[in-house]
Amino acid sequence: MLPNTFIHLPNIGSVTERALWESGVHTWRDFLSARNLPARARAAALRAAVSECIAHLSDGNSAFFSRRVPKRESWRMYADFRHNAAFLDIETTGLSPAFSIITLVGILDRDGYHPFVYGQNLSDLREAVERYDLIVTYNGAAFDLPFIERHFGTLFASTPHIDLRFPLRRMGLSGGLKSLERRLDVARPSALSSLNGYDAVRMWRMWQTGDEGALSTLIRYNAEDVLSLPKLAEKAYNRLSADIDSPAPNLRPWKYPEADIPYDGDVIARLKGRRL
Repeated sequence: MLPNTFIHLPNIGSVTERALWESGVHTWRDFLSARNLPARARAAALRAAVSECIAHLSDGNSAFFSRRVPKRESWRMYADFRHNAAFLDIETTGLSPAFSIITLVGILDRDGYHPFVYGQNLSDLREAVERYDLIVTYNGAAFDLPFIERHFGTLFASTPHIDLRFPLRRMGLSGGLKSLERRLDVARPSALSSLNGYDAVRMWRMWQTGDEGALSTLIRYNAEDVLSLPKLAEKAYNRLSADIDSPAPNLRPWKYPEADIPYDGDVIARLKGRRL
């Protein structure tokens, strides 16, 4: 979608972008070869800006586009950088980063799922995050990323971030992650689908008090959250691309490795028993 995008260029808005598409200028290379452009797209400086975009995309420089693409349109970067994206979700002991700790950060990438656990390898998170070209979360702008940066300092200043909460809201969908999964037919099948964020806090406490199965169950719970993110991202990308009549082709689903992490059914039973 990025090579079809023009609204990040100086003095180009959605109306001019649509006029470009309708005139047959579908990509940046079309723009450079076109002889007749809409009036607002004829400035000589725009050709230099488009050439710069082509060069930075060829170099995989996602930070360049993070500074230029409007936040509302960040979903447009997904197709071009998903090959080196981190789908990220955190677990904590509470809702306030001032009074809570991060117990677990889960990252899914093209190689699979990677857990970073407090007291084990959480300190490796900074080095891990720095190698990605794109971060994808659900509600991460309000929760996950500020929580991480409260504890680790600035990590995401130059990395594009797609918070799926906002493109999904443009589709008329809001609510918690699990409810959206069900509405978009990407619901998780396992027994952990009945658990929630408070259960994640309780699993951490159970593990701290000696319940060995609680940690692996917490990790599996987090992994299932993260595994749904690329599926939601693909649906949002294709829907919004169609809604704006973009000439970009539909994005085909990308098969990510499954997180085949064992979990303890007895832990789930005990959590459900306490909830009754």
